[in-house]
Amino acid sequence: MCSLNNCIFDGNDDDIARNRKKDLPSDRTLCRKCRCENADILLLGQSGYCKTCFLNVTNHKFRAALGKSKIIRHGEKILIDHSGELNSTVLLHLIKAGMSESAHKRLIFETIILYVDDNMQKTNERSILQHKIAEETKVSGFNSYAISISQVLNEEDTWNIKPIDQEINYENDNRLHAILTDLSDNTSRTDFLNQLRRKLLLSAARKLNCNKIFVADSATNIATKVLSDVCLGRGAQLSTQANFCDARTDIKILKPMRDFTQQETEYHKIKPVKSIEDSIPATSIQALACNFTIELESQFSGTISTVFRTADKISPRSNVQESIEDNCALCDARLNFIPSGNEVTAMRAIEVSKLMSSKCIDTISSSNNEENGESNYLFTYSDNNGCCNDNANCNCENRERQITTEDVWRHLCYSCRQIFRNSDILHNLPLPLLLAVQQRAALKKMREKISDFLL
Repeated sequence: MCSLNNCIFDGNDDDIARNRKKDLPSDRTLCRKCRCENADILLLGQSGYCKTCFLNVTNHKFRAALGKSKIIRHGEKILIDHSGELNSTVLLHLIKAGMSESAHKRLIFETIILYVDDNMQKTNERSILQHKIAEETKVSGFNSYAISISQVLNEEDTWNIKPIDQEINYENDNRLHAILTDLSDNTSRTDFLNQLRRKLLLSAARKLNCNKIFVADSATNIATKVLSDVCLGRGAQLSTQANFCDARTDIKILKPMRDFTQQETEYHKIKPVKSIEDSIPATSIQALACNFTIELESQFSGTISTVFRTADKISPRSNVQESIEDNCALCDARLNFIPSGNEVTAMRAIEVSKLMSSKCIDTISSSNNEENGESNYLFTYSDNNGCCNDNANCNCENRERQITTEDVWRHLCYSCRQIFRNSDILHNLPLPLLLAVQQRAALKKMREKISDFLL
């Protein structure tokens, strides 16, 4: 082709390449959003952000998660589960930033913080940790309360939820510690504590007039819980574990940080009050699943996203809650019913195997109990303390208040049964749960009595 300018090519193109590199800015060192500042934060598999743009992006992601759900309304009371760890501390900062006057479409709801003290092993650190959390929540300006996890063993009417700057009641810690010691392994203890904490949050939300709960579960936490739940036999609960909203009860549990990675929470550069260990000893299935997920994510960056997104799409075949009797008394999940037909299921195979392997043992143990005069009845509650509580052969109306081991097993799902498989469930299950089983058993008996009169 002809040229309007006379050019002479000398064959040396190295200077041209070097000059071109000097003139053109490098996109790799610039923020992917503003394209002006240098990238201070480099996320895995993404371009870098400057500090200002990173905070703006994370705040927008948090507000977008709440806006897409359209669950929260203006003026509602939200209970925040604050443990003092990094995720819950970042959640408080995101809520505070979303409620600031300068924020566009700021969050308008009342926030109540609840600190659940579950550190029963290290008694010396409890008061120090509570004092630090009280100072942290005081700066945020939110109303804060505290309660010990051992309070879940009492009836809800006797719970003492105190302001966070006051001393917490630890009267049932020894009893809870004895119950945990009676369980067979650390997997059962961890699962039991998780279910008790969830029950405590739900009951505390009712007492504080809150209809929704915020938990600070990130994508890493959800992926870890999904894998551990599959190992524990809670595969039917994966959708409630990974979804934004857990609506198994009247109080909804929301996960506004479920799209946050662990990197995004760490890059906020917020020093938490309570630090967690980088490597957890694999003494339980939950700890083993956590170590496995983190190790696999370090080698394959899409592991957590794959597990999290896959669990979000899985739902049980029948998800219609017909009545409260169809739910587990401990975890509120739908009970694993054994079909009455010839359909072959995993639950039927487990029951048949258990029946065949323990037939002889049950015969021997039942005969020994009859010889020793033992009974599997437990009198959980009665208004007349001088009657049925002391006489198992009483035939008065309080006889209907009795519940047996079979009644409790009937109202627990498969995975919750495994928690108490080698322990005495009548003495280890908290009193509110025993009362719930008692009410369900009485309701079932009442329905059987009036079934002939129903159309």
